[in-house]
This record gives sequence, C-alpha cells and structure tokens, in this order.
Amino acid sequence: MHVKTTLVAAVVAGIWLAPTAHADPQDQAFLSFLAGHNVAVDTNTAINAAHIACAQIVDGESPSMVDAIVARQFPTIGGDESWIAAAARKAYCPT
Repeated sequence: MHVKTTLVAAVVAGIWLAPTAHADPQDQAFLSFLAGHNVAVDTNTAINAAHIACAQIVDGESPSMVDAIVARQFPTIGGDESWIAAAARKAYCPT
C-alpha cells in the first residue's frame, strides 16, 4: 500500500511540475513560484487569474481588493488568490 501511495504521489508531482506546452518564460516563472509555495491550481485558471490580478494591480487596487476580485472571478482557486496575486506581481506585472 505504501509503494502505491508513493508511486501516485510521484506521478502527481511529475505532472504538476512538468512544463506547460508552449508556455512562455513568464508563465514558467509564475508556475514555478506557485509550485514552490505548494499551490495546486489548474494551470490555465491560475494564469488567467494572474492576468486579472495584474490588471487590477496596475490599476492601483489594494492587495486585499485584488484578492477579492480574483476570488470572485475564479471561485475554483480555493483560497489561493493571495499566492496567485503575489506570483502575478513577480511574473507578469510591469515594474
């Protein structure tokens, strides 16, 4: 049973950490940040949410408002909106 659990965990980790097809360097940096903080969210959903977060950040919204907007627009992210916004700041938002 322990071997089966370990094998399943290794496969899941391999899928999660595998690069996204056609991902640009910003996407890879974003996804690496999330993986490094154990945020397991659908890749496309996370990237879309990050772009929304970045647009709100550029518009001058407060961090708490950015989190609220992302959570409202992407309810499937399950409370990881702060991590997504933080990763978006690092990977996508202009400096």
